Amino acid sequence: MASTEIARPRRPIRIGNAAGAIGDGIDQVYRLAKSGAVDAITADYLAEFNIAWKAIELQSAPGLGFEPNFLEQLAWEDGDASRLLASNRIKVVHDGGALNPVGLATKVDSYFKSLGLTDVRVAAVTGDDITQGVANGDFGEIRHLDRQGVVLDQSQGEILAANVYTGQAGIVRALEEGADVVICGRCCDASPVMGLAYWWHGWQPTDYDQMAGSLMAGHLIECGAYVTGGNYCGAEEIEQLHHVGYPIAEIANDGTSIITKPPGTNGAVTIDTCKGQLLYEIQGPIYLNPDVVADIEEARLQEVDKDRVLLTGIRGTAPPPTAKLAVCLRGGWQAELSGFAAGCDTDFKFQLMKDQVMRQINPADFTTFSMEKYGFSKVNPVSQNECTVHFRLFAQSLKKEAITQFRRAIFYNGMQGYCGLHLSMDWRTMEPKPYVKYFPALTSQSNVRLTVHFIGEDANILHVEPNMSSTYATSIPQQRNYEPSDTYNDAFTICRRSLGSLVFARSGDKGGNANVGFWVRDARAWPWLRSFLSSPRLKQLFGRDWNDKYSIERCEFPRLWAVHFVIKGMLQEGVSSSSILDGFAKSLGEFLRARYVEMPMHLGDLEEERRKKARAIQFST
Repeated sequence: MASTEIARPRRPIRIGNAAGAIGDGIDQVYRLAKSGAVDAITADYLAEFNIAWKAIELQSAPGLGFEPNFLEQLAWEDGDASRLLASNRIKVVHDGGALNPVGLATKVDSYFKSLGLTDVRVAAVTGDDITQGVANGDFGEIRHLDRQGVVLDQSQGEILAANVYTGQAGIVRALEEGADVVICGRCCDASPVMGLAYWWHGWQPTDYDQMAGSLMAGHLIECGAYVTGGNYCGAEEIEQLHHVGYPIAEIANDGTSIITKPPGTNGAVTIDTCKGQLLYEIQGPIYLNPDVVADIEEARLQEVDKDRVLLTGIRGTAPPPTAKLAVCLRGGWQAELSGFAAGCDTDFKFQLMKDQVMRQINPADFTTFSMEKYGFSKVNPVSQNECTVHFRLFAQSLKKEAITQFRRAIFYNGMQGYCGLHLSMDWRTMEPKPYVKYFPALTSQSNVRLTVHFIGEDANILHVEPNMSSTYATSIPQQRNYEPSDTYNDAFTICRRSLGSLVFARSGDKGGNANVGFWVRDARAWPWLRSFLSSPRLKQLFGRDWNDKYSIERCEFPRLWAVHFVIKGMLQEGVSSSSILDGFAKSLGEFLRARYVEMPMHLGDLEEERRKKARAIQFST
């Protein structure tokens, strides 16, 4: 199967994505390989929270530390997924190696050989793990990426892992040397796509526009079904939203791309599914990557056929001299429990529980102690479900024994609690479990030494030459952060409706920050949206959820009719240690869309009519 030579084709490379998270896409390597529609397959198994879990796992099981999902995908249909990869000569690149890429690559190589597929060459890329160097202080002062003046030191906890978000260089070297499967550690989410496109087209290190285009194509497909109908607020317009086809990026030699999916599969690829995914992935119009800086302010999406959306308008410049560094620190111990109240006086019941529990604990023993109420009781309910409210109790402490105090405080007050008190019956959530704090930073790219490890009988170790310092940009463009420049002409009839009746949105997590992008689907609504959605307006929409500790960055994407915000500090220290129920900020956009605002009636009416005509979803029951 392996070949070190490739005739440089002019046609685009077709790259499918088989997973956007752990446990995702169990059948997608098989389905993509069988479709005949791809030259290569990528997957993104990593996020901050499971890197943290793997850091804990390695403490007790040094042979693990990787995500095993890929092994399950290879074994789909009794190994036919693997056989299809081999027979169709499909390359595979992904980040499932996590904190132990060589460990996973060794298991993958063994599995192929167990099927008699002896000509599949498997390689691992290492070098992202600089834990020991960070712990030893070899790289000098490590400053927090988002919190000014905060420096990494021993008082913040034991360093479990420190990994650099690496670029495409190791992937490209492995492919050039004939690798068929390339397993990385903590590479950037889009690096597998970038490396494949760079290798396929024979690009050069200064082909910045091309690399920037492949970077954003990679982000469009990296979350799998998120661009084919999943996590999409316009889902009612998708006829079959089950067993959806996973995305394919057809990346041309000039860096432009078409996002599509295998023919005949469910789901949809539309301008709006692509807008949602693009806005979800970013922190502003400037996207920094170890291989290129992408400017996406003029990004354009055009539907060229059914389920085929063209991405253009991406510009690239020289890469930064630094790369993102993710440090995982041992945080302490945490536990939680859910309680429930039904019917009348649920506010009183919550206050009573909170008062009783707080009288029984010593707050000084906890770094976090949170009690929150979710939902409300419906007036004159016709079922108990309609009037049940959720109380969530959450605790973190440096001391394991403090979690026992948390559990006892709940039980102590159980029999003297409010009328109808009942708890979640899974009391295992009250047992102390370790949690990890996330510390994002930057480090010099000169600190990264990538190595390619070929596995098996032709085992070989290749060192990847680092870029020369002259390759990097001498100055890095700053994110553009600005408020609306124009005032909307409001000489129209105004109505009061939910923001979501006119506006689409997608939100997500960026470490300790949240981001949310809003867009409209009619050019006539764009002047109103960009004028209406200012930073002060966003604070207003947050309502009681706004905290003055947060700060906002705002920008616009005029070709997408979109406004984008980053809300800094909203997710505390990141999802791996956050006390927030929606630690990924997945539903933030949906909350904001539910808020009532004043808008021009004719714009709301146009969108309402559009949605009525477009509604297509079909349910089996």
